[in-house]
Amino acid sequence: MANPELEELTFENLPASFFERLLRAVFAAHKVAAEECSATFDHPEAENILGFYRRAKLEGFMRDVARMERVHAEVVRSKKSSWNHTELRSGPIVLTASSVQTPCDLVEEADFRRTLARDSQGFLWPEPGDEPEPDAQLYVLLLHSKSRWMNRDDQARFGHLPGSAYLAYPAPDLSSYVHEINLFERFPRVIESLLPQEWDSEAKVRYLHNTRQVVTA
Repeated sequence: MANPELEELTFENLPASFFERLLRAVFAAHKVAAEECSATFDHPEAENILGFYRRAKLEGFMRDVARMERVHAEVVRSKKSSWNHTELRSGPIVLTASSVQTPCDLVEEADFRRTLARDSQGFLWPEPGDEPEPDAQLYVLLLHSKSRWMNRDDQARFGHLPGSAYLAYPAPDLSSYVHEINLFERFPRVIESLLPQEWDSEAKVRYLHNTRQVVTA
């Protein structure tokens, strides 16, 4: 399936309003987690727990978005693990969220991601001349990263902002992505409404530049 077809299939089953709310959920999870960890823990412990807290907030917010958009949400306990994760499903689309180190970085391997990527990518590589099976699924990752700032003051004031938000379509072995969508660029008006009001145009451009995936040869 070609990249435009992947996007068409995704947005046919999950409307723009869903992704607009999902973007707001990403910003809210980063902000609430930063504020509550800072208020509850000393700095060393806040640093240790922040990623886990942010994950928990986003998973809950995802289920809230799913209820508002009438998308099926399911909490799944990973096999051989005590961890739960949220799966959002609409038509053939299966979406989970993952934090990555840099914009659209490769996601860490986990049993549930390996299983979903292996079993849910019938749309990507059907046999030559074949159509995908009627129950074929398409696994999509919502990737988000934290922002990084050069000086301490900016980090303290704006470190709660996410560093990126992408949709990524993983290969069956999770070794690469066959297609990516930068949600910041897809929904600029939503992003504009979420940025600090005191920022001028230069500050916004600089921030958005840093949210883009760095492509290496």
